[in-house]
Amino acid sequence: MVVGAGQSGLLLSHLLHAGGVEVELFNHRTVEELRGGPAPLAQFTLPSTLAAERAAGLDFWSSEAVASGASYAGVAAPAFTSVRLEARPEGGDLLGFAGRLPGPGVAVDPRVKLADWLAAFEDRGGRVHPYGVTVGDLDAFARMGRYDLIVVAVGSGELGRLFPPDPARRTSTLRERAVAQVHLAGVEPGQADADVVTTPHGEVFCVPVLGPQGPAHALLVVGAPGGALDCVPDLSARRVDIAAALLERVRAHAPGLYERCRAAEVVEAGVHGRIYPAVRRPVGVLPCGGRVLGLGDTVVTVDPASGQGWAASTLAATAYAQQILAHDGPFDAAFLNATFDAYWRAHGRHVAAFVDMVSAFWTGTLPETVTARFARAAAEAAAADAWIAAFDTPEALARLTA
Repeated sequence: MVVGAGQSGLLLSHLLHAGGVEVELFNHRTVEELRGGPAPLAQFTLPSTLAAERAAGLDFWSSEAVASGASYAGVAAPAFTSVRLEARPEGGDLLGFAGRLPGPGVAVDPRVKLADWLAAFEDRGGRVHPYGVTVGDLDAFARMGRYDLIVVAVGSGELGRLFPPDPARRTSTLRERAVAQVHLAGVEPGQADADVVTTPHGEVFCVPVLGPQGPAHALLVVGAPGGALDCVPDLSARRVDIAAALLERVRAHAPGLYERCRAAEVVEAGVHGRIYPAVRRPVGVLPCGGRVLGLGDTVVTVDPASGQGWAASTLAATAYAQQILAHDGPFDAAFLNATFDAYWRAHGRHVAAFVDMVSAFWTGTLPETVTARFARAAAEAAAADAWIAAFDTPEALARLTA
């Protein structure tokens, strides 16, 4: 049983179903409800993540998939292969460089991506239950022994509270983030396909995206609540022109990017909110004593300033599928903990270290090897490519700065 049709829950369901496991997927929204839902934040599918999706037969937005008729959307997602990273200190000199990723990346709006993946799971013979699940439901299923394994891929609410914080794996910087985003059409080209601007107040991203209306650019701002990049500091405000507030902050803190966006058309009403990064224990205990395994945001909610959210969810789902398919024995507490440990050792700890580096960039606490490598990237094309490639594989950053 998999609860939650987000990136990790859907990918795990597809992988297990393809491996011959009978999977029942529970989600509180249908395909149609996902397509017509509220605007979510853009998610970046970097090259390694895209390769994992392609291996699972889930890359529906490549030009090849569209040409072959395998695409549900019928439209190719605009790819990005280069990224410009710009650091803008207060009152100091701008430092920036552009580098190339090791392959193409894409950003597909979750209303498109998750709806298509859910439709594909049903088309491939997967069983979907379109209603929400409570702790009481899980407790009843566990007492009946209906499922060999229950995986919870819901990051908040009643089910999320089954998984308490894990101080042993806590990263050094778990900070609440204020986020806001708009979709724009007609953004003027820059030095690279995608842009990341980091400032002492937070980060600004501008990335090509495939949204419900077609190709556009997602302009995303991440900052401290109440800070200079918080587009909606008063969450109780009923009417907020998010696009105007966001562009005003981009004008002040990323003026070069603002000039490329100022004449663009807003094609998606803005979205804003708060994200609370966390690391939780991977095994939840039900009232009856049964145990459930947490996946994705349920266990590790990644700081959006790192751009690693969906990559982390993909790596977790892939690692879990490998452990489950190779297992011959009971899905007891020892197996559940070992499954998450395998993911954490191979991937999770590197994502956490990458997040810590992003969080510490303006604190003056970064190791000299990191700051020296960043300065080198601003001067040498090969070093710039290596730094940008570390976005795709965070463990590479440790090798770069050793």
